[in-house]
Amino acid sequence: MRILRAIAGSFVALLLLRAPAAGAAECGATTYDCAVFHVGRHEFAAAIGYLDRQLAAAPRDLKALNLLGIALTGAGKREAANERFRAALAIDPAFYAARKNLAINEYDAGRHAAARGLFEQVLELAPADEIAHLYLAEVHYGAQRRAAALAHYEKSGTRFAQDPRWTLHYGRSLLGAGRTKEAVAVLDRIPEADGAGLFEAGVALGQAGAHAEAARFFGAARKSYKDAYAAGFNEALMRIEAGDNEGAIRVVQELIAEGKAPAELYNLVSRAYAGAGRIQGAYDALRQATRLEPKAPENYVDLAMICVEHGNFDLGLEIVDIGLRQLPNSWVLYLQRGVLLAMKGLMSEAEKEFDSARRLAPDQAVPYAALGMAWIQSSQTEKAVAVLRGELTRRKDHVVPYIFAVAVVRSGAEPTSPAATEAVEALRASIRANPKFAPARAELGRLLLKRDTVDLAIRELEKAAELDPEHTPALYALAQAYRKKGDVARAQEMLARVSKMNAQERGDDPDGELKRAVIRIVREGTAPPPRKPPGEE
Repeated sequence: MRILRAIAGSFVALLLLRAPAAGAAECGATTYDCAVFHVGRHEFAAAIGYLDRQLAAAPRDLKALNLLGIALTGAGKREAANERFRAALAIDPAFYAARKNLAINEYDAGRHAAARGLFEQVLELAPADEIAHLYLAEVHYGAQRRAAALAHYEKSGTRFAQDPRWTLHYGRSLLGAGRTKEAVAVLDRIPEADGAGLFEAGVALGQAGAHAEAARFFGAARKSYKDAYAAGFNEALMRIEAGDNEGAIRVVQELIAEGKAPAELYNLVSRAYAGAGRIQGAYDALRQATRLEPKAPENYVDLAMICVEHGNFDLGLEIVDIGLRQLPNSWVLYLQRGVLLAMKGLMSEAEKEFDSARRLAPDQAVPYAALGMAWIQSSQTEKAVAVLRGELTRRKDHVVPYIFAVAVVRSGAEPTSPAATEAVEALRASIRANPKFAPARAELGRLLLKRDTVDLAIRELEKAAELDPEHTPALYALAQAYRKKGDVARAQEMLARVSKMNAQERGDDPDGELKRAVIRIVREGTAPPPRKPPGEE
């Protein structure tokens, strides 16, 4: 019973430890001893009979009242039990064992506010009581007060390990405080046979960004979790996130050998193959995904995106055309086809595909980014500015404001002109919508630098470089900003970084930079929602 486990170490539990063995000829020397004996064996009806006789003879016997409350709780008579605990407290308010058991019953009944007050009173009398600290931790955890919960978990000794839920909550609280190493040590107390607990620990660690440790827990969960495939899928996913692509490939191969190989698994392993530099493996995996699930556009898009990244544009077009035969109204496939054509320099044809995507999905922002790129690179900048300006008022995304600002800058607007001010505001709107979109910060930083707002320019460019360390145009502009500020040493350091980059990416290829930004927008804007592991809290 949970109540009996929870009071381990208390006054009553010490009595239980002295209960005679099950094979003893007699239950004990006294009526109370016999009650203790029967409670220890979960024979609550017999215990209640002995305790009724004990209290008939000694109505103010605190230990008997408390033990009767425990026996009644074990018998499923919680309210009757609470009456006995309250009777004991009426006799002696300092008898905190009864107060603690009453608090546990209130907690188990879902009356957490009442339980909290009682546990806090227990701690006034017994500040080191581990059970009170543990339950207060659970009360605070359930109310999303993680810092308060953590303070109590840390004073509960090892009692959190008595229930995997408590262990998981303690681990999550530590992760929320950024104490990953300690969280892992706590979560390692989850038993090997508890697949559900191990799985949940993997989810918690994955959410906290501890991908390698999450993979370890998912891997352990595969042995006993109800859905071994889900555990294996998430192990592979976490290994990819941790950079262990070969390990992810091995896990997927094991799942395939077990006969668990849906399209999503081949799609996932394609990422691992690509990350490991095994491009043919990535191609093959995604082709298998398209065969298994021919109506899923993401498989064609991901395969085509690999073609984009490795310059295999003709193969990419062939793949997208196969997908369009299966999904003739897929705006994402038309969009991807346009990207491939744009990468081949066929802007007029690309524009037609982007426009088809826009007509199929008029509420999507991504086609406007692609169209804006096509218009800018085919000398239709004024058209881009006009069309995108009309879209600004009805959208709250980061895409349209960014591409609009690029079009304004590329139209030749003077840095201090009203048009440039409009571009600055658009870029700030883009950043508000998505603070992690590095291209908008880089564009804003360069525009601010041209307007001689050097400190603000440096702030945006540094953030862009932090978000995307390979964004060489931002690094190049940042070097210029440092030099303008008089910080020659940092300017030279930044230029040294830039000098190691590809010459085409050193800040003097605006068309290439725009293409890369749009490819990123397409990739992020057409990706399916991330797979949520089952059992996630």
